[in-house]
Amino acid sequence: MVDDLFKRRAIYFNAFDIYGGSSGLYEYGPIGVRIRENIKKVWRHYFIDYLDSLEIDGSDIAPRIVFEASEHIELFNDPIVICSSCKTPYRADKLLEEYFERNNKKLEADSIKKLNDKEIERLIIENDIRCERCNGKLGNVERFNLMFKTNLGYNGEAYLRPETAQNIFVDFIYLKKSIGFDLPRAIGQIGRAYRNEISPRQELVRMRSFTQMELELFFDPESDQSKFRDKDLSFIYSYQIPFKRVGETEPKIYSLKELLDYKSIPNIYFAFMLYLIDRFLKDIGISNNYRFREVEKEELAHYSGGTVDLEIKTSYGYIECEGTAYRRDFDLKRHSEFSKEDLSVSDGKGRKFIPHVIEPSFGLDRLLFALLENSLVDDGRGWKYLKLNDKIAPYKYVVFPLQKDDRLIEKAKQLYEALFNKDIAVAYSQTGSIGKRYAKFDEIGVPYAITIDYQTLEDNTVTIRDRDTTKQRRVSIEELISKP
Repeated sequence: MVDDLFKRRAIYFNAFDIYGGSSGLYEYGPIGVRIRENIKKVWRHYFIDYLDSLEIDGSDIAPRIVFEASEHIELFNDPIVICSSCKTPYRADKLLEEYFERNNKKLEADSIKKLNDKEIERLIIENDIRCERCNGKLGNVERFNLMFKTNLGYNGEAYLRPETAQNIFVDFIYLKKSIGFDLPRAIGQIGRAYRNEISPRQELVRMRSFTQMELELFFDPESDQSKFRDKDLSFIYSYQIPFKRVGETEPKIYSLKELLDYKSIPNIYFAFMLYLIDRFLKDIGISNNYRFREVEKEELAHYSGGTVDLEIKTSYGYIECEGTAYRRDFDLKRHSEFSKEDLSVSDGKGRKFIPHVIEPSFGLDRLLFALLENSLVDDGRGWKYLKLNDKIAPYKYVVFPLQKDDRLIEKAKQLYEALFNKDIAVAYSQTGSIGKRYAKFDEIGVPYAITIDYQTLEDNTVTIRDRDTTKQRRVSIEELISKP
């Protein structure tokens, strides 16, 4: 289960804990913030910079009509079951799924996503699943809308957004007209989303306030899809990913060309997004314990022409950390209908059409949780530590004066300033024994510890200790600063 290290080092913790906490709400401490920001930076590298995407920062609140158009008001709900005795609510499908997992019934657990409410209710009764709090009998399965309702002004009905995507769809035509761009073109954003989860649990896996990293790739469905802007996409055909097709019990290694041929994914732009997702995962440090899963027809959202979920293995089993959906032209058509605005574009030859959309959508908090668990190492040195790579670690270096000697402290602070001025993520510590300081910064994933000792005062060299091997080497400060 969740390791004490994450909370002990204040990477993340329960919100409002002095008041007993609030279910489904978490906050990040200084180390968690830095790791999250580094993940965002790598995401932007692949999905904004590499694709030459536009990035926006949309409003967290929208008037009711926006979510009527997107059908969130009508369809954004989960199955709920309430204890008839103590009135504790549960998300019915997750309650049933967890029951089957506890009893090692993997196939039954995997099938829950395909069941309707009546089938879920029947299985709860047949398996005599009861309230976890009082052992009371559970009631009927009903539907609960997950939207947080609020007001704009005195009586303007509004909602907190349950996903960041709708901002992009609503803003699409404005950006197209004001900036001017050809298709295909992607628009992305990183921002908060809000879902009033029935019974949040499993730490960062099910939250009521969370962060998404979403991209909407707009394209002409009748255009040549062998290229993305100036990129010939044939290079991705041979790229391989772990993929679980419909009907398979375990993932296998498939090339993207094979998945296109099997029609497990709808088009080459979709394949291109899976390629980027896999590259991104490896770059942040997840190279195993993950799979892409083809979503079955019974699970598909009403707008989807094909969806693939990225699932990463954790102590809670495989959890969905990203979903890539072919949303077709559903969203722009609906917003065009409800706003009475023409959201079509021209191909330059007199043909007008509504663009189609492919959406890779990451849950940053779940991704962070999965990364932390998959990076946690216990190699017998006396403490666990996070084996984070240089791009994701909160700091690349930490600088230590060996002792509380003013000469060592002054030299250590000079080196800290020099590294800082080169835009290197660096920390400084002079409190505690050198062994305890190693342990403290190992734990939070800092790859290298630099120690200023008395030899430094003589020859201007320092020792650099590698977090993973614990080996030390001696280098000159000039070399360290010139090649950090």
